[in-house]
Amino acid sequence: MTLTNISSPEDNPFFLIKVRHIFGWYFLLGIGIYFQMGMIGYTRGIPFDGKTPLDPFVDKIAETYLMILLLALVWRQCRLAGIEIKYLVGKVPDRYQWLPLVCLAIASVVFGVGVFRIFYYPLSFIVPSFVEKILTDNRNTGILITASKSFSPALYYLIFPIYAYVISPLVNASLFISILLHRWAGKWGNITAIIAMCLLWGTLVYNNFIAMIILTLIFAILYVKTRSLLVLIIFFLIRSLCFTIWDLSYPIFFDNPTRSTLEIFRSQIQLGVLFFALSAPWVIGFIYKNWSVLKGPLPYFANAAEAEKIKADSAT
Repeated sequence: MTLTNISSPEDNPFFLIKVRHIFGWYFLLGIGIYFQMGMIGYTRGIPFDGKTPLDPFVDKIAETYLMILLLALVWRQCRLAGIEIKYLVGKVPDRYQWLPLVCLAIASVVFGVGVFRIFYYPLSFIVPSFVEKILTDNRNTGILITASKSFSPALYYLIFPIYAYVISPLVNASLFISILLHRWAGKWGNITAIIAMCLLWGTLVYNNFIAMIILTLIFAILYVKTRSLLVLIIFFLIRSLCFTIWDLSYPIFFDNPTRSTLEIFRSQIQLGVLFFALSAPWVIGFIYKNWSVLKGPLPYFANAAEAEKIKADSAT
């Protein structure tokens, strides 16, 4: 099975998967979980009126619960649409070179840090309050600060790796790369679908949208090139580990409690330029060298066609 031998667009099983339904399920499931936590909090005398922020541990538990439910619901819909999950997942290529993947993941994190500083540096003089708010929000969502706000930091440190290194890579790679790519490519074509995905990810991570657009291209290229969702999930996982290391090391090596957040940020423009110069050849070079693979068959149809060919060869 390939995209070219489908007689009509309606025969493409991904046309039965509606992206608006995925986001609708996400919204409704979120409301349902919020309602459940509100009922539990009411029966136990815990304030839950929207004015009191959720405990970070409870919030991470809720996010994990939501992502698992959403993934299960979408996979069930895929089954009903006749989509074989094994063709979406694919197989890890034989003798796959993991070291370049690790280097690419590290470079993508360094690239994101560099682009963020280069982009917001001039804005820090034009709209300083806006940039300072973004910097403060980013700082307050760090692992150490977030854990310190929990009733049990130990429990937060326990749930965080489960969410960051298992649930988040699995859901993001499966739903927001694999499903979206096949669905939108069947409707608009590969390149237009990837552009739409870049805009979506750039909107979701608006505070560093340039890096997210580039990163989405890397996601798409990795998935199409390897035809393996497992490789993409591992790439997500490695990036999360690298970002955690950066998040933990930043207060030690780069923070300065005697200076304001904006002053510290402005003083790090050289660091941003250095990070960009070191990582851009890896990141941009990878996209440039592998751009052509995006014009080929998508993983699901390529894997299905290969399975059919193997089956036909074994029958003869």
